[in-house]
Amino acid sequence: MDQHIQQRIITSESVFGDRLLESKRFYLYCFNAIPSINIIWSVDGYRAAKAFKEQFAVRIKQSYQYGTLARKKKDYEYTMTLLVMDNNCVVEFAYGYCEILHNGAEMGFVAEVTAFLKKFRQRQPREKPEINLITRYGSGYDLNSMEIKKTKLDLNLYYEDDFAAIDATIQKRLNKQDDKGIVLLHGLPGTGKTTYLRYLIGRLKKKVLFVSPAIAGSITQPGFVELLIENPNSVLVIEDAENIIMDRRLSGDSTVSNLLNLSDGLLADCLNVQVICTFNSDLSAIDSALLRKGRLIARYEFNRLSVQKAQRLSRHLGFETEIYKPMSIAEITNQHEPSYEQQKAAHIGFRLN
Repeated sequence: MDQHIQQRIITSESVFGDRLLESKRFYLYCFNAIPSINIIWSVDGYRAAKAFKEQFAVRIKQSYQYGTLARKKKDYEYTMTLLVMDNNCVVEFAYGYCEILHNGAEMGFVAEVTAFLKKFRQRQPREKPEINLITRYGSGYDLNSMEIKKTKLDLNLYYEDDFAAIDATIQKRLNKQDDKGIVLLHGLPGTGKTTYLRYLIGRLKKKVLFVSPAIAGSITQPGFVELLIENPNSVLVIEDAENIIMDRRLSGDSTVSNLLNLSDGLLADCLNVQVICTFNSDLSAIDSALLRKGRLIARYEFNRLSVQKAQRLSRHLGFETEIYKPMSIAEITNQHEPSYEQQKAAHIGFRLN
């Protein structure tokens, strides 16, 4: 008896995983047994939980929810709902999935819940494009959604003629379900990489996750992988990814190995996550394994626009300037602003080092 009580006390200390109730630990705490688990993906967790509570109200013994009140929101948003049923099953709803924990003898209930949730499996179209910033808390990771304006962009006007075909390839592959691979976008600062990303995100049907370079090194850590499991068929965007994709022979770092596993390893087969990396450095500095056929979706180097293209864009933006040399998009769009770049003074004679 004492041993049983001690076991329950020890288990109760880990019922919470960082901030949220952890369903498997919770089940073990409640029923002193390891659960069988059935997961239904691509479920609108908030709507499904609300409807489930109405449909199965008489069978719910206990209900637990984790809610946050965001700025500019009138009501709480419940990112997790945990329901204890009268048949000793536990049903968890969260963003993108429903998890049913049971003792293996309630497959009829599992089938009933599965059939009920089919109506909530269709992903609702996004009213506005958004990116989801990945943040770290403790040993776990969370998403913070931020709306962005949908960008209208004439690719033929802002980029060279060869870019339209690259864009078509990128959009086709990134909107394909159960796919993987890497997109590499590189070139000088101000040549349109971020401008294109804004345009692209507004045309993707998948969830877009923004990964800062500081967090990108942890993409195969258990907490990060758990986040990806909860958000399958997503697109990861890593800006300023030089340190992430650098040649292992030069950096001695294993970060690029994590990226390779995520884009074309066994992990990629399970998660179906695609990755966009943007960077300013030359291709010669990045790991050659990233360029392998079958792994690479597309690669494009953004350069200054040719004189003809630069002149056309300048005229379109209302400038009367005569252009005589290639210019970046940033230089063309901001040519009315003063330049604060310091000119290097000429040196006479020998320089002592």
